[in-house]
Amino acid sequence: MKDKIIKKVKEDSVFFLLSILAGLMIAIGGIAYLYITGFDSNNIWLKIAGGFAFTIGLTFIVLLEFKLFTGLNCDLLKTNYKDWYKLIVSFLGNCVGCWFGALLIFKTPIGNTVITRAIELYSVKLDMDWWVVVLSGILCGVFITMAVLGNRACKGNKTAGIICVVFPILIFVILGVEHSVANQFYFALAILGGKPFVGQIVLQTFLVMIGNIIGGILIPLVLWVKEKFISKENTKNDIVEDNIQESNVNIDIKEK
Repeated sequence: MKDKIIKKVKEDSVFFLLSILAGLMIAIGGIAYLYITGFDSNNIWLKIAGGFAFTIGLTFIVLLEFKLFTGLNCDLLKTNYKDWYKLIVSFLGNCVGCWFGALLIFKTPIGNTVITRAIELYSVKLDMDWWVVVLSGILCGVFITMAVLGNRACKGNKTAGIICVVFPILIFVILGVEHSVANQFYFALAILGGKPFVGQIVLQTFLVMIGNIIGGILIPLVLWVKEKFISKENTKNDIVEDNIQESNVNIDIKEK
């Protein structure tokens, strides 16, 4: 019993460390995005360039199998409910990584540029209606699931796998949909830049997390239904074929 507890603690500790690294990767991608779009946040070409830069974080998360909250959602349906607590663990670790990344960039020469842009996002995000936040979170969850499942579908082809990660992430960044972990990095920078930590940040984060979870399970849910339906159809067809063969055998016996 003691050995099992020790093993579980070790596994969860490693899981938490991998979650911190995932948060740090998001922060690195976020730094690049904020810096590039900080020159002109309305310039579509800078948004595209910033979106490509942001994908570096998600690409390494997928390739190195770090534990990102939004990436884990696509496996929620096949995860034992006793392990659902890992979603919270991963999110907390992601937040630590985001704050660590924010502290690293805070006093650097480009710190003012990224903080100014983060403060803009801080204001925009906290002014959104709650239902818009949820819907935007759902859409983001779908994009993240596309990236994760697309990468898995490519199996041994790493080049194709990276492409499957880059384009869904690029689109969601350009569209500006709500990613619960990336938001923590933006909020962290804004707070370091002088903005207050308010209760609305907690509410907004909760709503985005709900949206990300819903969006994250949509595609896996449809695939699960498809698998169950096809499995039942195949089972019915096998039974029919067996009955036909059995009937033919009985007919042959009677004729003999």
